[in-house]
Amino acid sequence: GGFRIVRALSEGGMGAVYIAEQLATRKQRALKVMRPELVSSPKLREKFLQEAQIGSHIDSEHVVEVIDAGIESQTGIPWLAMELLRGSTLTDFIARNGPMSAAATRELFGQLCHAMAAAHAAGIVHRDLKPDNLFLAEARREGVRFMLKVLDFGIAKLVSEASTKSTGAM
Repeated sequence: GGFRIVRALSEGGMGAVYIAEQLATRKQRALKVMRPELVSSPKLREKFLQEAQIGSHIDSEHVVEVIDAGIESQTGIPWLAMELLRGSTLTDFIARNGPMSAAATRELFGQLCHAMAAAHAAGIVHRDLKPDNLFLAEARREGVRFMLKVLDFGIAKLVSEASTKSTGAM
């Protein structure tokens, strides 16, 4: 609808991410699209769209911002439009540069704690924190080395819906 695909960015288990131009603003965004072969599963569609809903409840600049979400009318494929981040995952950063300095590590954990405190205040538990889901985005503020963005709230759990009586495979 309101986006024009520029190029592919990455691919994962649930879908693919593209760089797309938002037609109304001419701004580049990340457009995440569910894999067509998974669309027929109502449970997987719900899980995919849950990422947009959960992320929008967290009041932190350290959580990737979801701009819009929907279901493409002709194909029925769910999609998410997010801010486009420039930088790398913590995994890729360390592979390229080696261990972080103590000061950079403190900065990273300070930003991570802000994101997790905001998520927990909103009653949300991430459940998949790992270096691949921590993105070191280029900072847009003077004096800040990077802006940590926590990615992939797709398997997050709302505490109000959590139950300790049963478990399920992920």
